[in-house]
Amino acid sequence: MVCLGQEIVLPGKGREVNRYRLLWQGVLAPEAVQFHYHPSARFEAPAQQVQAIEQVCREARAQGQHVENLPLYRLLNWRFEQQQLHFELGQTCYQDYLGMSRLGLAEAPTVLAVAGTTEIEGRIVLERRSSAVAQGAGLMHVKPSGHIHPPQSAWQALLAETWEELAVRPEELSQARCLGLVQSLSANCACLIYTARTELSWSEWSSRRPQDAWEADELVGLDGDVASLDEWLARPAALSTGPGQAAVRFYREWRYGPA
Repeated sequence: MVCLGQEIVLPGKGREVNRYRLLWQGVLAPEAVQFHYHPSARFEAPAQQVQAIEQVCREARAQGQHVENLPLYRLLNWRFEQQQLHFELGQTCYQDYLGMSRLGLAEAPTVLAVAGTTEIEGRIVLERRSSAVAQGAGLMHVKPSGHIHPPQSAWQALLAETWEELAVRPEELSQARCLGLVQSLSANCACLIYTARTELSWSEWSSRRPQDAWEADELVGLDGDVASLDEWLARPAALSTGPGQAAVRFYREWRYGPA
C-alpha cells in the first residue's frame, strides 16, 4: 500500500491533461470509502469572475459540448485511517468548476470524481472520448467515469455511471474494489479509482445501448493479460487521460503486482 504525493509523468510528450499525482493506492471494499458532507461549506465564485465563467460555459455549449450545471462535491480534505478513506466535502457546481478551470484561476474549487476499469470476458472497456465532452475530448479513457453529485456516495456514483455509460446493472457486477486516489494536474479534480467485473459475455454486453452513449466515439476492449496492459501503458501519454492511465495501471498492479 502506498500513500504518496508523487507526480506521475507518463511516457512520451504528454500534455498537462495526461499527468496525475498519486495520492493513495491500495485495495479497499467500496464501503470503506466514507464521505462526510458539509452542505454549508459552499463555494462561491468571486463576483468579478462570474461573467467570465458564464461566457466560458456559453462558448463550450456553442461548440456542442454538454455543460449541465449540476451540483458537485467540493473536496476539502481527505485521510486514510483505520483501513478506510475518509473525505470531508463541501459543495460547488459544474459551471464554476469548468469555467474557473478553463480560465486557469488558482482559486478554482477541487471536485471529486470516479473512474473504473470494467472487466468483461478478460478485457477492460476503454472509450475514445467524443467532442461532446467538455474535458479530454479525443483521448482514451476508462469506463465508467464521471463526477460525483451530492448526496451520492462514491460507490453509488460509480454504479449510476456504469448503468448510464455501459448499460450494466448493479447486480451484474462483482469483485468490486477501490484501488486508489489520484489528482489530475490539468483539471481541479481528484479521482477515486475502482475496478469491477461482470459475467456478461462481450457479445451480450455490446448489444446493449447505454443512455449516455454520446460521451464516446467508440468503445474498445483492452486484453487483461499483463503483456497487453504493459504495452498499452507504454504508449505516448498524449493519447490518454491521466486518470485513465492511472486506472489501467492500478488494475495491472492489482492483478499481477508491480511491474
